[in-house]
Amino acid sequence: MIDINMKVQPSFYDDECAIVFSFYFDRAAKKVGEAVVYTCKKSNGEKYNQDNIDTDELLDPTSQEKIAYIKEFSIVDEYQASSMKKIQHFLDVIGIENCIEQDHQKKVAY
Repeated sequence: MIDINMKVQPSFYDDECAIVFSFYFDRAAKKVGEAVVYTCKKSNGEKYNQDNIDTDELLDPTSQEKIAYIKEFSIVDEYQASSMKKIQHFLDVIGIENCIEQDHQKKVAY
């Protein structure tokens, strides 16, 4: 795995009731990309798309399953796999096991 640094900036959007994590990646003091991830509880069989996230069901500590939506992912090709592994590790630590890539409407393989 390529060694890159990751910085995480959490935000809470009060008007959307959304918890959003902005990830910034660099290597040797040079930016290699960034990603934005929304977190929420799983909807009942709904298809997910970035324009139709049910913000009423966002990250609730009492919900059973939480998921993440990758809204933006702009990282240099050679660092994408390492970046995704770091994002997944972070999400695992905060208790989110499923991650959905918005652009392709599929689960991201790690």
